Amino acid sequence: MSGIILIIGFYLLGETINTYLLSWVPGSIIGMILLFGLFLVFGEKLVDWVKGGAQLFIKYLPLFFVPVTVGIIQYDNLLSVFGVLFFSLMLVSSFLIILLVSYWMDRKVSEFSCG
Repeated sequence: MSGIILIIGFYLLGETINTYLLSWVPGSIIGMILLFGLFLVFGEKLVDWVKGGAQLFIKYLPLFFVPVTVGIIQYDNLLSVFGVLFFSLMLVSSFLIILLVSYWMDRKVSEFSCG
């Protein structure tokens, strides 16, 4: 329960910072960056504390996508040419990101390997 409270607390803190200081950055992103900074400071101890709450959120994450899927199915114009082009763009950009990150990680791993 404490992990969920901590995650929600950082989300609310990020939303507050978004409202008063950084209106161009989403509050959830600000909260996530702040929580990541806290993880870097306190290390593995805090990660173990939040892990249970995060796993609970991930377990029920598909429930959050059901309304979005129903909403998309409701609008048949998204499935027209624009929808196909948009989906193709998403697919190609995801593939390029995967290639870029795998190349970058391969270079990083080879720098640190012994031979």
